[in-house]
Amino acid sequence: MRIGDAPARGLGLECVAAGWTGATAHRFTMATDEQEILDANRAFYDAFESLEIERMEKVWLSEPRIVCIHPGWRKLEGWGPVMTSWERIFENVFEMKFELGPANLFIGKDLAVVVVEENLTQHGYDGKVSTQVLATNVFERVGGKWMMVLHHGSPVIAPEGSEPQLQ
Repeated sequence: MRIGDAPARGLGLECVAAGWTGATAHRFTMATDEQEILDANRAFYDAFESLEIERMEKVWLSEPRIVCIHPGWRKLEGWGPVMTSWERIFENVFEMKFELGPANLFIGKDLAVVVVEENLTQHGYDGKVSTQVLATNVFERVGGKWMMVLHHGSPVIAPEGSEPQLQ
């Protein structure tokens, strides 16, 4: 059995990407939800590229339970520590651009998970750096709007001499 052939029991999630379907899929407003979640995910990366803390604040749920894990950082919990981390990142970068790989999207009634490969180029005090990160972004529907509650970025450790690949 391939991952995604069976419903994600206990989570109320349906796998939408890569040809996966849940046998007990909810069709409540799946197409609308899918687009709204992808729009929320894009808004996160637009805020990231803008280097503006005000834009980043608008995509996150303002709650003490939010979590952010930047590559190589410890887990940050709560509005203050998470927003402070973004301020620190934005202070040390002049420009940031993302090329995103295909997204795997898991949708529940009021919770959604987006898994995506980030190909990131940043210009900062140390010059130009290109990196690959695997990101898990979790959104919760609050008041009819999808808000980020978790971002977890893990660096991709490629063998020496290999080029980043989008599939």
